[in-house]
Amino acid sequence: MRTERANAKINLYLDVVGRRENGYHDLVSIMQTVSLCDLVTVDFYPSESTRIVLSASGNSAMPTDCRNLAWRAAELYLREVGRQGEVRIFIEKHIPMAAGLAGGSSDAAAVLRALNHLCGSPLSTEALCALGARLGADIPFCIVGGGSLVTGIGDGLESVEPMPDCPLVVACMGEGVSTPWAYGKLDELHDNFAEDRPQTNTHSVILNEMKEGRLSEACKHFFNLFEEVVPAEQPYVNRLKAEMVAGGAICSMMSGSGPSVFGVFSNEDDAAAVCQTLRAMGASAFVCHPCAKYPI
Repeated sequence: MRTERANAKINLYLDVVGRRENGYHDLVSIMQTVSLCDLVTVDFYPSESTRIVLSASGNSAMPTDCRNLAWRAAELYLREVGRQGEVRIFIEKHIPMAAGLAGGSSDAAAVLRALNHLCGSPLSTEALCALGARLGADIPFCIVGGGSLVTGIGDGLESVEPMPDCPLVVACMGEGVSTPWAYGKLDELHDNFAEDRPQTNTHSVILNEMKEGRLSEACKHFFNLFEEVVPAEQPYVNRLKAEMVAGGAICSMMSGSGPSVFGVFSNEDDAAAVCQTLRAMGASAFVCHPCAKYPI
């Protein structure tokens, strides 16, 4: 039996720079894992046939069958390594669902890491990431964790210095957002990205400022293209951002395709106070910190 952390991720920078003929979008993003996490426990019993059993606590809306990425990750892994057996997965859910925090992808990544360990590590980290990419664009990053510059359709990963340690508040309120819907809205706004959007070096500026420890300067350049379309449908996004800034956040921005919002703070007291205020408003809110890579 093995228990893995399945950490949420935030996007410090997220731009859509083009759309491929197959409908997939090309991205440039800086992703960072944070200490808000699910706990995923996996057990594997070799046998003559494969059976997957998934159970969970913390969110009754989460599917526990083949609709769940964690379930599908277990099935795919065993098929890839030529093993059969019963896989028992238990997810202690803390990350809000459909919130732009990669909770489902991180659970799936945790299952892949755990099963690889339980089966004697037949797959390298690179092979595990390639396998995860067949299930979802965020999964390769979630397998590795830490900080990464992500390009292509999510398959280009370049490890970067993790975000300097600081208090973060992550909050979500209102209905979840469908990622395909959010991309569809961007397609409408940008004429299906018929022409590639010009790329800037903003992500490089952010990475350099963080590497030099100038987090406040880096925050000035944080960006998320999805803020062009999601707040109009999810007004809680701007409300959460405003509350964070009013409470002392250096900056606040939506993560992924939303509707979760994160705020960067310079001290724990301000972060804790804002978190309490947001919870009183009815939001799911958490104080957390940036995380380094997983020990794989």
